[in-house]
Amino acid sequence: MNSISTLLVILLAIGIVGLGIYGYLYQFLFRPAPNNPSKFLDKPKTKPRIVFAGDSLTCGNMSADFTSIVAQKLGSGYEYINAGINADLAYNLLQRLDAIIACQPDFVTILIGTNDANATFGKHNQQVYVKLKKLPQPPSLFWYEENLQKIIEKLQNETTAKIALISMPLIGESLEHPIYEHLKNFVQVTKKVAERTAIDYLPFHEIHFAYLQENAQKVRKKYKEKHKLIESAMLQHYIFGKSWDEISKNHGFQTLTDFIHLNNWGANTIADLVEKWVRKMMNDK
Repeated sequence: MNSISTLLVILLAIGIVGLGIYGYLYQFLFRPAPNNPSKFLDKPKTKPRIVFAGDSLTCGNMSADFTSIVAQKLGSGYEYINAGINADLAYNLLQRLDAIIACQPDFVTILIGTNDANATFGKHNQQVYVKLKKLPQPPSLFWYEENLQKIIEKLQNETTAKIALISMPLIGESLEHPIYEHLKNFVQVTKKVAERTAIDYLPFHEIHFAYLQENAQKVRKKYKEKHKLIESAMLQHYIFGKSWDEISKNHGFQTLTDFIHLNNWGANTIADLVEKWVRKMMNDK
C-alpha cells in the first residue's frame, strides 16, 4: 500500500470514528429524562407530584441537573417528573402539555424561554431552530409571550397544581454583550406573565446577574451564534467523563458550561429556589 492509500485509509478511519462519536452524542439531543411524563401516565398516584417543565436546562442531560438536587432536598415524600426536552421553545412545551396534565401534578415549575431568546438573536439561530424544532413560524418575543400565557392558562384550567415560573439564566457571562439586553426582554415578559396570571415567580435570572456582578472577572469566551462549545462540553462529559464543573472551568466560565447550560452553581441555586417554594406551598395549605 503506497503512502497516499495509507493516508486515505487513516482519514477514512478517523472519519468513521468521528461520525460514531457524534452519532452517540447526537442521541442526547432527543433523549427524554428517565422519569419523563410517559412513565407516570398509567402509574397510580400515591404521593404529591412535582413536574419540572422546560428545555435542556430542566432535562439535565446537557446541563447540571437541578431536578435531581430538588429530589435530594425534598426527599421521598414526592414523585418527581422531568418534562424537560432539549432545545424546546415555549411553543414546543405547549404542544406537549397534555401529557403533563395527565400526570395530575400538584406542583409545576416552568423554566422556558432560553431557546426563544437564542432563536431570535441572529438569522442563523432562527433558521436552525425553525428546522430543528419544526416551528410553524419564525420565533419572536411576542410569540413567546403568547405561548407562555397559553401554557399557564391551560395548566390553571385543567389542573389544580401550584405553578411557578423560573426566570432564565444569562446566555453567556458578559453583562455588556448585546445578547444580555436581548435576553432581558424575555425575562421581563416572563415576569409580566407570572404577574398577569397570578402565579409565583422564582427570580433565578436576577440572582445569576447579581452573582456575576459581585464576582466580576474577565470574560474569556464571547457569545457566538454557532455554539461549538456545546459540542465540546458534550464530548468532554460523555466521552472523557469530565464533570460539568470541570468543563465550566475548561471553558472559562464561572456559572455555565457553554453559553447556555449550567454548572453546579446554577443547578444548586435553582434547586434552592424550588425547594423553598414547594415547602412554602405545603405550609400554606
